[in-house]
This record gives sequence, C-alpha cells and structure tokens, in this order.
Amino acid sequence: MKRLTWLVVLAALLVAGGFLAAPALSQSKVVKIGDLGSKVGVFEGYGKYQTMFMQMAVEELNAKGGVLGHKIEMISEDDETKPAPAVRKAEKLILQDDVKLIVGAVSSGATMAVMDVTKKHKTIHWNSVSCAEFMRTTKFHKHYFSNQPDSRMQANGLAKYIVDKMGKKVYIFYTDYAMGQSDGRQFKTALEKLGGEVVGVAGAPLDTKDFSPWFGAINQANPDVLFVAFAGTDSLRLMTQLHSFGMTKKYKLAGIDCFLLQQDLPAIAEPMEGFVQLAHYSPYNPDRGMQAFNDRFKKKFGVEGNIMAGAYDGVLFWAAAAEKAKSFDADKVAAVLEGMCLDNTHIGKQCIRKEDHQVVMDMHLYQVKGGKNLPIARLEGKDTIGEPMVGKDPVEGFTWEIKKKN
Repeated sequence: MKRLTWLVVLAALLVAGGFLAAPALSQSKVVKIGDLGSKVGVFEGYGKYQTMFMQMAVEELNAKGGVLGHKIEMISEDDETKPAPAVRKAEKLILQDDVKLIVGAVSSGATMAVMDVTKKHKTIHWNSVSCAEFMRTTKFHKHYFSNQPDSRMQANGLAKYIVDKMGKKVYIFYTDYAMGQSDGRQFKTALEKLGGEVVGVAGAPLDTKDFSPWFGAINQANPDVLFVAFAGTDSLRLMTQLHSFGMTKKYKLAGIDCFLLQQDLPAIAEPMEGFVQLAHYSPYNPDRGMQAFNDRFKKKFGVEGNIMAGAYDGVLFWAAAAEKAKSFDADKVAAVLEGMCLDNTHIGKQCIRKEDHQVVMDMHLYQVKGGKNLPIARLEGKDTIGEPMVGKDPVEGFTWEIKKKN
C-alpha cells in the first residue's frame, strides 16, 4: 500500500513538474522584426530578395546568440506595392506582432506611407530600396534610416558620367509615380547643372503593358542618351519593346540602380547590352568583400546576390545598435544609430549620417555585357550624397519645362 502511495505521489510530482517546465520552455526570449515588401506584382522580385537577405541576417545573428539574449523572429507581410495595404500591414506588424524593426516597403509610395505609421508608433524603420528624395527631406523622422542611395545621390553620380562619356543630349523616360518622378526630377536637375541638355521628358503609368505610344516622341527628339527610371517587370517590358523597335541600337541607354535586378539580365541580355546602371552592389564586382558576401548568399540560396542586400545591412545595424543601447527601445536605438558605422555590411564599411540618417556609401557604375553587370567606374559616397535637406521641399523651384539651347 505504501509503495502504491509513493508511486502516485511520484507520478503527481512528475506531472506537476511537466506543467511547471512547459511555460519555462515556451517563454524563451524572442524579439520580432518585420519584413514588409512586394510579394506579387511589378516589384515582386525586390520583395522576394528582401526577404531572403533579411533571413540570412537573422540566421547569422541567431547563430551567434541573437540580440540581447533574444532569438530574432522575422514576420513577413506583402505590401501589394500599394500605400493603403502597406499601411495596414505595418500597423499589424507593430500593434499585433510587436515588431521592433520594420524593413520596407519596396515602392517609394508605399514606403512613404509606412513612414507615417513608424513615426506615429515610434518604430525603427529601415529602407533598403525605395529612392524618392522626400524620405530624407519632408517625410523624414527620427526613427527612419536608409542605406538605399536616394534619387539625388543617384543623379549626382550618373549625370556626370553620362555628360562626360555618353552624350549631352538626353531624353528622360520615367515611371509616373513617386520613384520615377523623383528620379526624373533629380536627374534633370543634375544634368542641367553639368551643362547637359534635356531634349524631352515623359512619364508612363506604373505597370504599363505597351510603351510604343511614347517611342515616336523619343525618336523625334533624337537624343544621344535615353535615361530610363523604371523597375521590375516594367523594365523588362520596356527594354524588350525598345529593342524590337531598334532603339537599343540607335541610342545609348542608362538607368537607375533598381532598373533591373541581376537575375533579370540574362533573359534580356541582348536588349540590355551596353546599358549603364548605377548601383552600390553587383555580384560581378571584383571587390573581395563583395565576393565573400555573395559567396555566402549563393551558398545558402543558390543564386547571385543583388542590390536588395541592403536589407541584410538593416538588420545588422539595428541589432548592433540594440546591443550598444542595451535596449530595444526605439528612442534609445535611434540615438545609437545616428552617426553609427558598421564594418561587416554587404559592401564593407557603411556610416549613417546623423543629420538625415542616410548611409554615406560608395557606389559603382556598371555596364551590362553578356547579361552581367560589370563595374566601369567607382563613385565615392561623399561626392554624391549632397548636403542635408531635412524639412526642405526638394521640388521647390523645379520645372519639367525643357530649356532650349541655341
């Protein structure tokens, strides 16, 4: 009888112990971050690679113990490349999932809408691809940071090369929404300052299927260079159609960093041959650091890296700042991020400028040859970033009017 009683007591203790142990196991420390980007549509490639690069950063950090003893958990949401869904998903990530960092969105319009949300809820917001100049001017807030060269930086770097090496008469063709408008404005301003001549401008709606209605005006203007500010599937369609009309042979072409990802180039290698593109990263850059980073990414995912690697850096910057602040509090993390430098990014050392939270980063000009982006020139970050313009309207005084030269 005593033996039976002790067995019952022992069983009860084991059961109780199990119930006590279960919460301890389920309460392991976790900190969540949000991946907000286009998962379908025109920009789905950018959103797909943003997720992959963030995943790589999360796994590397977790392998080293996470952040402040917390395992990092990434939650991904689709912004549908539209401001309204992006806002809803950002609110969900912050209020429901309690993320301490949001990386995204992909499109400039969606990113600017999300900036209102991250400002309201005091959440660290990292932009790694959107390039409208408003994000570090009129829309800027203290919890927003970026290592994507914005339209002003890109224009400063690309315009000089075009005027010096490609031709002074330029036609600007852009996607008619926040990103393309911004790139077109800044490029026109930079080109004219350098003595170049804009012989025509035109904008086509996002997700245009047939670009041929604009080709007559381009041919009539007869530029030396056709500057294009599109992205994703729009770029693929545009280049295919330009090539079928013989315009890729007739004009020199140049474009913004997110015009096409490296993965898209082989499919339209012939239309893209000779295309000059500004970017901060290419898997074909011989830089040892870039090569080592690309090797790690390719080993993990089986494909080359691309400019979306900036999302990897965003996670690393946030983690390093949280460790230094000894807190996930957004105000404390933001204070550490201001002026912070990090050595182990996808392109080596990067430093965040305190005044507008823009990373001062070197960029390269690449030319497409045989479906590969090959470096042809290096641009120092200090020469392209321009002066801080927080609170200033970058559109003030701008006009699309074409200045005729005698």
